[in-house]
Amino acid sequence: MKKNYKGLDVLRGLGIFVLLIMHTAFYHFDGLYDLDLSNPPLIVTLIGLMLMFAGVFAMISGLVHTHQHFRKIQETQLPIKTTLKHNLRSGMFILLIAYLYFIFTGPGVVNMAERFMNNSILVELFASGTLIGTNIERVLYIDSLVMIGMNILLLGLFYRFQHAFLKTIQPLFYLLSGLGFFALSLIRIPLYNLYLSALDQGNMILVLALNWFVNKNNPIFPYLSFALFGAWMATLLIKHDFKEVVKRVLPVGILLFVSGIVLYITLPDTMLERAIDPVWFALMMAQNGLFMLLILLFLKVYDTHPLKPLNGVSTFLKRFGVAGLSIFFIESVISTLIFSLLKLFIPSLSLSIPEALLFGLVLALLWGGILMLWERHGYKYGIEYYYTRFLKPTGGSNKEDKLLETLL
Repeated sequence: MKKNYKGLDVLRGLGIFVLLIMHTAFYHFDGLYDLDLSNPPLIVTLIGLMLMFAGVFAMISGLVHTHQHFRKIQETQLPIKTTLKHNLRSGMFILLIAYLYFIFTGPGVVNMAERFMNNSILVELFASGTLIGTNIERVLYIDSLVMIGMNILLLGLFYRFQHAFLKTIQPLFYLLSGLGFFALSLIRIPLYNLYLSALDQGNMILVLALNWFVNKNNPIFPYLSFALFGAWMATLLIKHDFKEVVKRVLPVGILLFVSGIVLYITLPDTMLERAIDPVWFALMMAQNGLFMLLILLFLKVYDTHPLKPLNGVSTFLKRFGVAGLSIFFIESVISTLIFSLLKLFIPSLSLSIPEALLFGLVLALLWGGILMLWERHGYKYGIEYYYTRFLKPTGGSNKEDKLLETLL
């Protein structure tokens, strides 16, 4: 059974690289509060769409964790109880990092109506020189890292069911679970309004009960379905050759993608308003299909041919896929610090959309240079480094091999 898939690292790295650019561009664009969301420029729509691509990380994470879970059982003969503990430790570690990130170093939450950016502690410190605390909006916000941590923990429940009742690996179980849970996610549309009402009324019991399921931006409804589809693809890769995997995944991916696009085109455009409505559901449907197709493409390009070295661009992106979480954790603070320093020398500095994108691209390329230098030292003392050590008691993580491969 294959241990690591280079294509997934490159795809994850591409996603992180693009996200770094979009984060910087979005938060340093001077005309952000003056955008007409009912008729935005095309480039703003594209930026908004790319910032909603957290599902690709959910699907890759579901694939990788499921593949690793069954590989540890089949090849290293680890007891099921140990692999389930491994999954629990992994999810809890990511959740801890997620809340530290969004409270201390994460990007702002934009309030367009009040023209206000609800910043994390260190971002606000470097943006305005003011030391603030956190607030309930940031603590309750479901960012991509919270989503990944929750998905890892919830996948453990599906693994338990698999081992208790199905005995052998059953890809159909994960496909039907993904489709069923995605359909169930329609319930988020009415539940989100209920959640907002509870928040307005100070009903914190109901708020906390619903928060992980429906709150913005990447809740369990529907993002667990992305992870379950990733788990489905993992079980197919374990049981079949790649041609058979393509034969099974391609029709599902195309059907979801095309159906989502058709729905999106025929429904009123509310994407930039971030409304939780049928348009939101159509986008999630299209993204589920698109990400399946992207994963197939990257696996085809990087993992089905005789092994050969990656080219320069692929290697550049792969570094973000291996150690990008450490960069992601601090990039909002560093971009704010750099922009604030530039403002000291150029007080009138303001960035148009193209200038903000260029600023984001330059910083992302600089991060790539830092990763190239850091790679020579095995990415020591980054988040990934401590993640692999935290998981050693339950069999370790495949990521450790990736961190050290340039040192071997």
